Amino acid sequence: MHRLLIMIKKYNFHFFLILSLLSPFVIQAQDQTQTKKIEIVHANVGVYDKSLGENAQRLIGKVEVEHEGSNLWCDSAYVYGGAKNSMDAFGHVHIQMNDTLHLYGDQLYYNGNTRIAEIHQNVRLLDTKLTLYTDDLIYKRNERVGEYFIWGKVVDSANVLTSKKGFYYADLKEVHFLDSVVLVNKDHLLNTDTLNYHTEFKTVDFRGPTTIVGDSSYMYAETGFHDTNNDYTRLYKNAFMQDKANTLSGDSLYYSKIKGIAEVFANVQMTDTVQHLVVSGGYAKYLKSKQYAFVVDKALAILIEENDSLFVHADTLKVMLDSTDKVERLLAYRHMKMFRSDFQGKSDSLVYNMKDSTVYFYKDPVLWHKENQFRADEIRMITKNGEMDSVVFQKNVFLTSQDTIDPHYFNQIKGNSMVGWFKENDLRKLRVIGNSETIYFLWEEDKTPIGMTRISAADMLIFLKDNQLETITYEKEPKAKLYPPSKIPPDKLQLNGFLWLTDERPKKKEDVFIW
Repeated sequence: MHRLLIMIKKYNFHFFLILSLLSPFVIQAQDQTQTKKIEIVHANVGVYDKSLGENAQRLIGKVEVEHEGSNLWCDSAYVYGGAKNSMDAFGHVHIQMNDTLHLYGDQLYYNGNTRIAEIHQNVRLLDTKLTLYTDDLIYKRNERVGEYFIWGKVVDSANVLTSKKGFYYADLKEVHFLDSVVLVNKDHLLNTDTLNYHTEFKTVDFRGPTTIVGDSSYMYAETGFHDTNNDYTRLYKNAFMQDKANTLSGDSLYYSKIKGIAEVFANVQMTDTVQHLVVSGGYAKYLKSKQYAFVVDKALAILIEENDSLFVHADTLKVMLDSTDKVERLLAYRHMKMFRSDFQGKSDSLVYNMKDSTVYFYKDPVLWHKENQFRADEIRMITKNGEMDSVVFQKNVFLTSQDTIDPHYFNQIKGNSMVGWFKENDLRKLRVIGNSETIYFLWEEDKTPIGMTRISAADMLIFLKDNQLETITYEKEPKAKLYPPSKIPPDKLQLNGFLWLTDERPKKKEDVFIW
């Protein structure tokens, strides 16, 4: 017997020794497989009813339960113990996830094993800086994500956002909205298909056809970014912006309402619908506070008229706006060329005054009208109702036209200044003032040459018909000389300063880019 007791003690010692060595692994395995049970903290009435299922309890009145750091309150509940580890809650449901996150609703199903809550009717999710409203919400505690699929609304201090579907990411501080998304704040109304909202910075990233409408502005793009706090927008893919009568479009567009600056990149088009002006190029910048915009990189302005359009190109095109944001002037800098079917021009720079339809050419300007080439230090052209009305030439004026019978000869007029008048877009009258000189070639009706006449006078008045010389009146002691065809001195064929620049004349609208 004594030996038996010794053996039992001996084997018990080994059993407990082995158990003590294995116990940490057993406990760890249990922790990994077991989930903490839903704990009942309080209820006015608790009823155990076998008909509800095994380990099921009915709780009534000021119900409070706790599960893994979260507390739940409601009017009544069914708590399912055992493997189910779940509950149904009814009336004034409130879950406190942590110090900042609260969930409210009328009905709830909570699974303690998956830590997923399904809450219905009058649902509110409150976080520090926002409130989410919906009728059906799934909240996954493990991922800290809330999901709704039948309309929802998020409200914070700056914005109200609604959509058919939404996902709230508590850790990322973001809400992802899908389908029929609308954002409303004091400045804008935004509509899109897909939108990510950062709740801390009040910024949105959107995808799909999107419109942003303000008091006097309208924006559109198919992807982009909008800072609702700082009113800053980046638009990509078919980017478009309208401010009153002016529009901007391009591959991408950046706009700051606070700074009053917009920038457009690639395939730029700027339009004034009132003045019928379109300006295109590779880059544009609009400064609302300074009331101007400029376009560079193959910049082209099109002034659309009822019968014809004027095409103007320069290295830089600048649009000046008036107090109503309507285009007041168009400025072209460096390598300006222009084309319209009835006249063309080139110069270093140009100013087009939209209010009185006056065009100013500066630095080596040349203007072509039908067979005539005009040159001067400065040219001012006035149009009315889309047609040429008059042209004023200042300093070193030179008018040249190629003879219609013999193209080797050039008819020429020179003077200090000159004014030309048009009727129905035909040059009808010219007045040359100061040191006027002319060279003109004369022909019989059968095109037999008469000779070349060279005349100088103080002033002259010229009338034309069908673009041909009709009469010339020389004023103040004219001096004239006629050279027979066989006796025209080669050095007398051209007035001093003669240049024939037909190779630089744009023959079609695309030629304005050629220098």
